[in-house]
Amino acid sequence: MRLVSVVGHLVVAVGVTAPLAWHLGRLPLGAEPVATVPQLNLWTLRWTADRAPHLLSGWWDAPIFWPQRGAFAFSEPQPLTGLAYALARPVFGTVGGYSFLLLATLALNGIAGAALARRLGATTVPAFLAGGLAQALPFVFDQLGVLQLTALWPLLAATSSLIAWLGEPRLRHALLLGASLAAAVGTCGYHALLFGLCLLAVAPLVVRWAWRADAGARLGSAAAGVGVVLLLAGPVALGQQERLRGRRWRADTILAGSASWHEWLPSGPYWPGWPLVLLATTGTALGLADGRSGRSERTSVTGGAPTPPGADRRSGTVVLLVLAVTSFLASLGSRLSVLGWRPWPLLVDHLDAVARLRSPFRAVAVTQVALVGLAVPAVGWLWDRRHAAVRAGAPAAVALAVLAAGTGSGPLVEAAPPPGRWAAWLAAHPDGTPVAFLPFAPGPAVEDFAPTTTRMLQALDTGHPMVNGYSGFFPTGHDDLRAVLAGFPDGNSTTALQVRGVRYVVVDTATFDRFDQRAARDLGFTTVLHDADAHLLHVPDRPNEAPG
Repeated sequence: MRLVSVVGHLVVAVGVTAPLAWHLGRLPLGAEPVATVPQLNLWTLRWTADRAPHLLSGWWDAPIFWPQRGAFAFSEPQPLTGLAYALARPVFGTVGGYSFLLLATLALNGIAGAALARRLGATTVPAFLAGGLAQALPFVFDQLGVLQLTALWPLLAATSSLIAWLGEPRLRHALLLGASLAAAVGTCGYHALLFGLCLLAVAPLVVRWAWRADAGARLGSAAAGVGVVLLLAGPVALGQQERLRGRRWRADTILAGSASWHEWLPSGPYWPGWPLVLLATTGTALGLADGRSGRSERTSVTGGAPTPPGADRRSGTVVLLVLAVTSFLASLGSRLSVLGWRPWPLLVDHLDAVARLRSPFRAVAVTQVALVGLAVPAVGWLWDRRHAAVRAGAPAAVALAVLAAGTGSGPLVEAAPPPGRWAAWLAAHPDGTPVAFLPFAPGPAVEDFAPTTTRMLQALDTGHPMVNGYSGFFPTGHDDLRAVLAGFPDGNSTTALQVRGVRYVVVDTATFDRFDQRAARDLGFTTVLHDADAHLLHVPDRPNEAPG
């Protein structure tokens, strides 16, 4: 039966992203206006897959932003997803592997959502329906073009394991919790950090005086769970934080990335939809009533199957409710004020990791994960009614929630086209010297960097690092370099290239005629080759400085 459920969730993933499954060779944009972010994520997965045979040697020093070291830490490294891509790429192709992983991620969301529902006492069909809710959350389809943000299955799995451990401190529950948190770091550090912050609020509300009887087992299993997180995710999390030391977002940037109250209203972008809200509200009431009945390990008052050993539906409801409220408040970020006190800026001032969260609104993902769990008792109650009309309300409510999520793949676009002859020529001369691609991104907007991410994909196999690049953070001086290279070809731009050791410049053929070619020749630039894609130019050697 579990295998049938897994297949069913894969079918749902195909359905809610149609027609992606029939066009795996294209990139789904979701709500993204251009392919910048999907191409960045494809490049990220390719880089990890390329380094995997080398045991990830040199992984942090990605070939962008030369001579910046550790540039891979500037955006989500997604090591777990990248290693999965290394397995999928030989089967589905370069772009197909990315699209397949998106489908697999949504299927895993459903599988993990169903597991959480079973932990809360749901029978097979209600659990599958709850998994369907997890697959079609509005946040996922709003962020479908940002691959890492669609990976909610580690959060669902961590929540399920936490509820199990709270009920019974078995070692396997703690190990699964640790592995789930490590998977969250390996798929989306943003989700992992926001989820971790919300868990801190859960702790004081679920600790019980009765735990004195099994304090040793709880402390021992908790230590084992922490050990799993440190072992599996520590090198990535600590390695990234070390390379980002001193980099923080400005207060106005964090404020702009914080949700406002009105954005949570029914007409706002973060409203999860009436069907999910009503299911979660009803399920919360049923879940809390279930605990008061004293039947947490017997037949549920909601009519469901016996709750699994160690899983108290009421304590699970409390955990989910606190997660929902805390993550909602976290999404407000710098806009949250309690009697004039602003907690988020305080966290920013004292925790560098929080200061590197540009968009607190992404805590919406944790809120919607919690709502799925809170909806489980309501779905189970509807399905377990004897009257067929009432029972049909369970799949009908889930179907309405799926429709309200605005499913679909968004535009499907071709990834970076095959490069011109410049790429083959550079690959045949792999001396490791850096290359600049012109024109440089004209501004800081996401749309400005679409050509840059195209060149990142095309240049990855050449053996030459780029001075260009795109990521969450940018190296110091990147804006200055962009401003200088806007004047190419002139003395200042030439000197800037020479100082960085740039030996070759790749200039788009479409814009090459707009450059002053005579000035380029006078400065010593020579053409190596050119075609319809680009002109490959050799940068003149820097003259020796006159003796002082």
